Amino acid sequence: MPNEFAYKIFGHEYDVILAISDLSLVGKSFEEGDLQISVSKDFYCDKECNRDEALKLIKDATIINVVGKRIITLMLKENIIDK
Repeated sequence: MPNEFAYKIFGHEYDVILAISDLSLVGKSFEEGDLQISVSKDFYCDKECNRDEALKLIKDATIINVVGKRIITLMLKENIIDK
């Protein structure tokens, strides 16, 4: 199974913080009105993973920062988040 996602894990006290995004978005920036986001390699791309690995990482995390249609669709499909 090919890698679809980029991620980085941060630890803070008792939390496991997962920053995960669609691999295709790493290095891109987006703006809408006053809102903007940069999917920086430094923040989101320590490693790459596939769908199954992403689900395990998500289930092990206590806080998740998510960017991208593919990863959000996966989380919706698995009932991890609500629309």
